[in-house]
Parts: sequence; C-alpha cells; structure tokens
Amino acid sequence: MHGAVTEGWDVVARAGSDEEGQGSRAPAESGPPRRRRAARAAALALTIVTCAAVLVGVDTLVPSGDPAGAGTAGRAPSVTATKLTATSSVTATRTTVRTTLRFTNHSTTRKPARDAWLSLTAGSRQYTLGHVGIPSLAAGASTTVRVSHRAPARAPAGTYAVRACTGAYAAAGCRASAASVRTGRSAPARPTTGVMLDVARAYYPVPLIEQYVDLLADDGGRFLHLHLTDDHNVGIESAVLGQTTANADLEDGVWTSRVTGRPFLSAAQAREIADHAARRGITIVPEIDTPGHMAAAFALLEARHGARWVDRIRADESELDVTAPASARLAADLLREVTRTFPASRTVHIGGDEWGDDATAAQRVGWLNTMAAAVGDREVWAWNDGIDRAVVGRLDPRIHVTYWSFDGDTEDPAERRDRRAHRAGADDLAAVGTDLLNYDSYYLYEVPTDLDPADSAYTAADLRAHWSLRTWDGDSGSRLTAPMSGAAVAIWGEDLASPPSDALFRWSAPHVLAMLETAGS
Repeated sequence: MHGAVTEGWDVVARAGSDEEGQGSRAPAESGPPRRRRAARAAALALTIVTCAAVLVGVDTLVPSGDPAGAGTAGRAPSVTATKLTATSSVTATRTTVRTTLRFTNHSTTRKPARDAWLSLTAGSRQYTLGHVGIPSLAAGASTTVRVSHRAPARAPAGTYAVRACTGAYAAAGCRASAASVRTGRSAPARPTTGVMLDVARAYYPVPLIEQYVDLLADDGGRFLHLHLTDDHNVGIESAVLGQTTANADLEDGVWTSRVTGRPFLSAAQAREIADHAARRGITIVPEIDTPGHMAAAFALLEARHGARWVDRIRADESELDVTAPASARLAADLLREVTRTFPASRTVHIGGDEWGDDATAAQRVGWLNTMAAAVGDREVWAWNDGIDRAVVGRLDPRIHVTYWSFDGDTEDPAERRDRRAHRAGADDLAAVGTDLLNYDSYYLYEVPTDLDPADSAYTAADLRAHWSLRTWDGDSGSRLTAPMSGAAVAIWGEDLASPPSDALFRWSAPHVLAMLETAGS
C-alpha cells in the first residue's frame, strides 16, 4: 500500500528528543522460570531517533511511485476527512454506526487509493470501529464515502464522537464528528483465542502446523499466530531478504537457506497452511518482528547487498536504525510481503518487543503507528513492552496489543522497578480503550525443553485454577475490571531439545485446551 519514506526527519528527531519516558532496558541475562518467557536475546542499546511518520501523521509511508513528502511536524496529511457526519441505531444486542465522510486531496498531485480508520471517542477513550477505503483522488479533488460499522462490544454504552484518521496516526490526520452518537449495551463477543508458534527458531513441518489448526478448529479456537522472524532465523521465504527457494536446498520436503543454514517455510508451503486454515475457519496471523530481533534478516541482506548496504540500516547487530529512512522502507516492505504470502489474513502482527535502551516513549509508539499505517486495511497486533504509560493516548487505536509481561520477566529487582514505573500496564491500556489479547507469560507461555509430562499437566491445572481473561500480571493477582478480548498459548522454540514433532503437539495440547475452555467459560 505504501512505499517511500520522505522528508521531515530532522524536525521530528528534535521534537522526539525531549519527549517524556525513557527506553526500556535489555532483558536480564539469567533466564526466568521455565513457564515464563525465556530471555529471547539481550536487547542491544541503541539510540533511536524517529522518522517523520512518528509525529507528523502524514504520507510518510506513501504508495510506490507517489512522490508526496511528509512536510513538517503538525502539518495535516495530504488527504484528510474534511466533513464527517454520523448516526447510530441501537438494538438489544448491538449498535450500528453509519458514517458519511468527505475526503479531500489538499496536494497538487494525484494521490493513489489509501485508507482511513474510524473510532468512537469519548475523552481519552477510543474504540476502533473499522476501515474506510478512499479512492484515488486528483489534485484538489474530493469524494464522499458512506460506511456502516458495528460498535465494538467492549465499548461501554454512552455518547461518543466518531473520529476518522488518515496516514500514520497523529492528531493532525484526524477529524471528529461535530454531533455525537449514542451506543447501547452489546452482547459479549466470543473470545478471540488461539496459539502462537515460534516458527523462526524451530522448524515446524506443514502437517504439524496443520495439527494445531485442527486442534483450534475442533475446540473453539479462532487464530494461529506464526512468529516468523527472530534473531536466530527468518522462518519464511522472503524475496525482500533474498531468502528464496532458488537460493536454498531441498531435502525431504524442507528448504534450507544456503546463507544461514537454517530451514524455512516456502511461500508455497505457507499457502498450503493458509488454505488448510481457511477450510477449517482459522485465521492465520503472521508476525514480522521489527525494529529489533533482526540479526538473521541482516545476515540475509548482507549476503544479497553487502555489508555497506546493511550498515545503512542497522544500529547494531540485531536492531534497525530507525533514524534511517531505508529502515522504515525495509520494515514496511517486509510487512507488505507477508500480506502477499498470506493474502487471506486480515490481521498482521508487527512485533515491537524488547526495545533498546535509548528510545523515548514517543519514538517507540511512533514506530508502531508507522508500521500500522504500512499494512493498509488490515487489523494490526503488537507486543506491549514498547508502550509507556505516559503516551498510551498516542497509540493508534486500531492496534490490538498482545500483552505478555509488565516488566519483561526480568529477575533484576532494580530493572523490574524501573520498568514498572514507566511501562503501561494492561489496566492503563484498557482505560483508554485499547483492545487487549492475553498472552500472559506466566500462565500462557511455554518454553519447552524435554517435554516432561508432569510439566504439561501442572501447567494446564494451574491455568484452570488461577487464570482468566482478566489476568494480566502473572501470579500477582492483578485483574482487569473487564476481560481482554482474547488469548493465546505461546510456544517458544529456543530451548527445544529436539525439532518440533507430534510429541510436542501431544505435550502442548492439554495447555491449549485448558486455555480455550477457561477463556470460553
């Protein structure tokens, strides 16, 4: 949908340098308990100065071939909603919001088709309504679009304005309706539940992935989240990175990169998985993790373009340098590519975990907002640990947060206190209307090693006894006032004693079933 990152870097770098909030620190070297998330890789310190998209909210990620620039901070996007009216109708089970919008191209050049997102807003709270497609507009031209959306069930009954935003999320790109709409109580939505597989660190054969799809389909699950990239490996074919079947060896149905020596799923295998999931009614949620955990991607890019080319975009051995326009272009290209690999997937996970030390709170949220804009009309998920309490109101409301840990499961007491002092808790995010999915690392993470049956049995029993969709801070007893919208069991691959097999599936299935049944109760 978007391609080039344009001017305005210095303006935003200065604006972001004195923002509130400090960067999160690297995870502790010592590993957390087995059932909690293992330290995935020491996050390396880096100085992150954001790109123009962070605060400008304009066409910083523009369609390929569109030369429009970003302008300066505070300047409105080239295409905005210039008029917005909304009405609502309420029944016993739902509220329908009907919106009429006038979009205008304020620039002197034609703009390709693009996207806007609508939300209900009341004070600091925002609840995403849905997507609006804007057709291509000639210079100075306008168009009227009419859409209907169902109000989200988690939005309390009340009075709201309707807000339309274009470009990377920022106030300058948004317009709210002058008149308010009323919403009623909605029937509770079915929880969005699933499984996450770390297919970057551990190679899962296609039939094994399909077993997890079938488990979810048979027992009320809704999605399979595939963690495709990490420092250890890129687990998917990628022409952007130069990891293709033409540059790999095939043995017993497994493609192995000649650069990294690690196996990966081909695009054809990904389509096979996606087709099977579609037949079973399960959504595939592919994840491309940026700006960190890029070491394997850098190795592939260096083999393709050379070290000097890669040095232009990396801040360190595993971090993108987001002061470089090419970094945002690369990350956006990877996200767009994975949407082509999984074309039926209407949800994409943009990563955003385990940041380096020096990024401000505004810069981290700005990166998430920019990546969300890059995926066009798809739903966006992101990890929670890059979001600080001070700037939760700046997070694009269309981003659903997969909440795994308040403090990154560090075992350093000082680091734990520091992170909890500034990071957004699940309660902070819920208070502004952010949609949350429960990935609680204490109850829902698996970092399996020897597949001890006793571990599997204990984990499932402990979850049934103590976890719910309201749980958000491990075994601390912290509970939200309302349940999160969904949950997943996350199965990480860094400590597996042997490659994933039917034995792993049998070992993990009781945990998955316990989560599905408890979330639905």
